[in-house]
Amino acid sequence: MPRIKTIYVCNHTHTDIGFTDYQDVIYRQHVTFIEQALDLIEATDGYPEAARYRWTCETTGPLMKFLRQASPEQLKRFKHWNDKGRIDVAAMQYNLTPLLNIEQMHRSLYPLRAIRDEFGLRVESAMQDDVNGVSWLYAYLLSELGVWFYTAAINPIRGARPKPFPGAFWWEGPSAKKVLAWNGYHYLFGRSQAGLGNWDLVDRLLPRWVKQLEDDPTYPFDFLYCESTHPVRVDNGPPDPRMPEFVKRWNEDDSRPFKFQFVTTSEFGKILRDGYANAIGTQRGDWTDHWMDGAASSAYEVGVNRNAHETMGSAEALEAWLRSKDGKRKWSSELADRTYEDMTLFDEHTWGAYSSIEAPESLFTRAQWNRKAGYAYSAVMNAHDQLAKAARAIAAPVSKPGPEGIFNLGDLKPEEAFKPSGINEVLVINTLPWDREVLVDEPE
Repeated sequence: MPRIKTIYVCNHTHTDIGFTDYQDVIYRQHVTFIEQALDLIEATDGYPEAARYRWTCETTGPLMKFLRQASPEQLKRFKHWNDKGRIDVAAMQYNLTPLLNIEQMHRSLYPLRAIRDEFGLRVESAMQDDVNGVSWLYAYLLSELGVWFYTAAINPIRGARPKPFPGAFWWEGPSAKKVLAWNGYHYLFGRSQAGLGNWDLVDRLLPRWVKQLEDDPTYPFDFLYCESTHPVRVDNGPPDPRMPEFVKRWNEDDSRPFKFQFVTTSEFGKILRDGYANAIGTQRGDWTDHWMDGAASSAYEVGVNRNAHETMGSAEALEAWLRSKDGKRKWSSELADRTYEDMTLFDEHTWGAYSSIEAPESLFTRAQWNRKAGYAYSAVMNAHDQLAKAARAIAAPVSKPGPEGIFNLGDLKPEEAFKPSGINEVLVINTLPWDREVLVDEPE
C-alpha cells in the first residue's frame, strides 16, 4: 500500500472530570491549559508551517469555563487564533457514556450556540477519547448542527474497536444524516506507543507502526494520524512544549522517510475529505460504548441519576403544559440547565480517582467519589423540586386550598397541617404521549 509520507499530530489534553484531581480543580486546570496553548501557538508562529503549534480543545465543558471568565483581551486572542486555524474547538461537551438519555444528548450540544453566536468561534469537528463510542443519534445531531467530522480514539482495554481500524467511513445516523468519521489509535498513541517528542524513544518505537500500515493491503492512505497528550500528565495535562521543536528538528533532517505536521481535528478532517473521498465508504448503525464498567460499581447512584432523568422529564412536560395555558408562568431555565449538567457530569465517563483501586479509603479517592456521587444526588433533588412545583400548580385549580384539601400545606399552622379533613383526593397525570395503565400508590 502507499508509503507513509506524513504523520499528522493532533496535540490536545484528554478531559477526565476527576481521575487525576478533584473535579473542581480539573476545571481550573483546563482554563490554564488553554492559556498555555495560546502562548505556545504565538511562540512558534515564526516556525515552518508544519511545525507551528496547533491545539484542539477536546471538549466544550471546560472550554465554556474559560470563555465565561475570560477578559475581552483573552477572548480576542482566542478568536484570532481560532480564525487562523491554530486553535480548534471540538463539539462534544464531555467524553460521554450510554447513560445519557436523548434530552441530555441534545443539551450536551447546547454550548455550540454560545460558542458560535456569542463568541464567534468556528466548530466543525467533534472528538471522543477513551470511550468506545457514542450513540448513533450523534451522527444525526452533529450533522444537523454543521459538525461534519468526528474522530474516535478508543481505549481498547476491556473493549473493542469497530473496523476499519485505523480508518475512515461516513457514519450514517438513524435519519440518514451522516458525518465523516475517523476511527483512530488510542488517544495516548503519540506519547506512549510512538514516543513522539522523545528522541531516546521515537526511533525505536515509531518505525514498526509505520511499517504496519505500509504492509496493510486494506489501508489506502499515505499518512498516519495520531493524537498526542502531555508525556507525564497524560490525562488533564498541559500542552507539550517539546513538540514544536521536535517536529521542526525532525523535518529538517532530509534523511527521514516521512515528515511530521501539526493539525487540528478540523484540519485533518478537511485533508481526509478533500484528498481521499474515493477511499471512504459508509457504515450505518449504533456505535455504543461497552467499556462502562464503572456504572456497575455504583449501581445505587446510577439508579438515582436515572431517576433524575425521568423526574426532570416529567417536570418539563408539566411545565410545558402549564406554559401553554399561561404564557407568563415563570420557569427557571437556569435551574433546569444546572440539573441537567449535574446529571451529565455523573454520566460522563470518568469513574473514580486514579487511586481508587490501590487506595480506596484515601482522602483523595473519597473526595472524588463524594463529588461524583453528589452530581447524581443534586440532580435528583432539584428534579423532584421542579416536579413538585409543577404538579402543585396543575393540581391547584381542581383542589380545595387550605385544610380542606391538598394544596398550600406550607401555609398552615403545625396543628392544622395534619388535621383530618375527610377528603381524599389524588390527581394522576400521565406525562407520556400515549395511554397506559398504571398502579397508583395512594399517599397516607
